[in-house]
Amino acid sequence: MFDFAETGDVWHTEYGAKATPFDMILDLKTINQLDKFHYLPRQDVGNGTLLKGSVCYSLDKKHWTEAGKFEWKRNSDVKEFLFKDRPDARYIKLSVTDGTGNYGSGRELYVFKVPGTESYLPGDINNDGKIDNNDLTSYTNYTGLRKGDSDFEGYISVGDINKNGLIDAYDISVVATQLEGGIDETNASPEVGGKLEISTPKRHYSKNEIIEVRVKGIDLKAINALSFALPYDQQKYEFAGVQLIHLNEMENLTYDRLHSNGNKALYPTFVNLGNKALLDGTTDLFILKFKAKQNVTFDLQIKDEILVNQRLDSK
Repeated sequence: MFDFAETGDVWHTEYGAKATPFDMILDLKTINQLDKFHYLPRQDVGNGTLLKGSVCYSLDKKHWTEAGKFEWKRNSDVKEFLFKDRPDARYIKLSVTDGTGNYGSGRELYVFKVPGTESYLPGDINNDGKIDNNDLTSYTNYTGLRKGDSDFEGYISVGDINKNGLIDAYDISVVATQLEGGIDETNASPEVGGKLEISTPKRHYSKNEIIEVRVKGIDLKAINALSFALPYDQQKYEFAGVQLIHLNEMENLTYDRLHSNGNKALYPTFVNLGNKALLDGTTDLFILKFKAKQNVTFDLQIKDEILVNQRLDSK
């Protein structure tokens, strides 16, 4: 089913262990306008022949949209599933609720895009047909760019792979995980987990004082990249820098951005290139430094936090 062998090989769930219900996620590697897929059962229609379930699609493996259900007869005929709305997607998920003998099996599964449409390589923001450091450079320049900013529409919006209206650590990770030798997906990190918290030594600051905002990871699990927004009033604060504490070999792509609507926000962004050490546990990560431009009471809050693992799972 996954090696596309013309003869001989058959995919099967673990023998002797009840598999149904189970999910099967297909990564097409490129974003395509989906037309249909064909499922080829075992020729002997034995154990594992898929019978009932549903199909969903996604761009980021986090937000799923159901495309419909399937109920197939137990025979060797090619089974067809049509995507009626012809959606754009990178991932397809089959949620199998019934298979012969409570297993899953098959010979092949062929996915078809709408004839005449182009496939888009996620992360290829400069549209040269490959992922390389030029794409990373582009993302570095556009970190924190939002829908509504004058530069966002057009090819930059295509780089918003998770479609949240913001160029963030997820989008950059699609490129970064393919650089410097890439990630071995068979040994990639497990489920992503944890959260970020910020704190300051005190709440009230006088004009010209330096405010140190400590960023701490809480119960982090397999973090390969992270980012968040920290909106601030530029009449009260001036960004002064970042002090790294515990980020292993992550690249610092933090961007202090002035948006087209006049609002200012800092976008602390840290991403591993290739296969590097992950962040786990509870630890101080870095310190953001601001200069108080007047007497202020610190009230900044984290927005749009995202944590990403090597498999591009996020939370």
